[in-house]
Amino acid sequence: MIDVALPNTRPTSSPHVAEFITRVLERLKPLTSEPEIHNHVHEENTQETDERTQAVKLLKTVLKWLMASAGRTFTTPVQQQLQLLPLLFKIAPVEIDENYDEMKQDARTCLSLMSQGLLYPEHIPLVLAALEEMAGSRSWHARFSVLTYLQIMVFYNLFTLLSVPAEVLRIRTLVMQLLLDEQLEVRDMAGTTLSGLLQCQFFPLDSSLQTQLQTLSQTRLPKARGELASTDLVRRHAGVLGLSACILSSPYDVPDWMPQILMDLSDHLNDPQPIEMTVKKTLSEFRRTHHDNWQEHRQCFTDDQLLVLTDLLVSPCYYA
Repeated sequence: MIDVALPNTRPTSSPHVAEFITRVLERLKPLTSEPEIHNHVHEENTQETDERTQAVKLLKTVLKWLMASAGRTFTTPVQQQLQLLPLLFKIAPVEIDENYDEMKQDARTCLSLMSQGLLYPEHIPLVLAALEEMAGSRSWHARFSVLTYLQIMVFYNLFTLLSVPAEVLRIRTLVMQLLLDEQLEVRDMAGTTLSGLLQCQFFPLDSSLQTQLQTLSQTRLPKARGELASTDLVRRHAGVLGLSACILSSPYDVPDWMPQILMDLSDHLNDPQPIEMTVKKTLSEFRRTHHDNWQEHRQCFTDDQLLVLTDLLVSPCYYA
């Protein structure tokens, strides 16, 4: 019985989740303060090492408790659990140290369950604050996990989130930030996330978003190699990924904006990798999903656009 007040009775005096989480976080400080968490027990029996060892042991227990409670609808006391989100994002993506596997799997399970929890409007800023914090993590695995968590959280709380337009804007900003990530895997997942959010109409494909994506896709690539060239390539690829997400968000129809975006994508077919591969995958998926009703869909294109599209889908370079 935690934080329960039954009719005609006095509230329970203990335990209280808020107080419990506060004490837990205090004892987990050795883990929250260091950039990477290690599960090694050093031979030197220093006080600092002992504190980390005890914190790791406590965390293993806390994860079991979270797995039992994280999937429930968040109530006012249980919102304190959200304070553990940054710690979960830190340990879930760790790929080293075999002794860490069980804790890593437990953390991933907790994140999965918590992403499926039903949120009240007052809890949404707490979750987004944790996601925004981890979006700036040095670990690309953590940034990748932010997107997988975000997808599930949005779909389970779609109508609640849509009732808070300011938070919808924060999510859009977060996805666009990760679309520009330096790590290819994170950019690809951000494109997949953007496509899903557009498909469920979480936010509209308005002119401002199209303009933003087209501007990114038109980033010029200097001939000189170096950090600047790499940054420009990331921005150009982010724009192409965003345009691809628009195409993939409408798999069985052809909205008014789609023909022009397809033409814009065709301009990048000879771009350096990974842009070229992104364009080819998008065209392949478009061809697959629109094949059955193509005689109807082709009416949405002009003659010139059909010539370009036909050349793209059947030319030798498409299958290269």
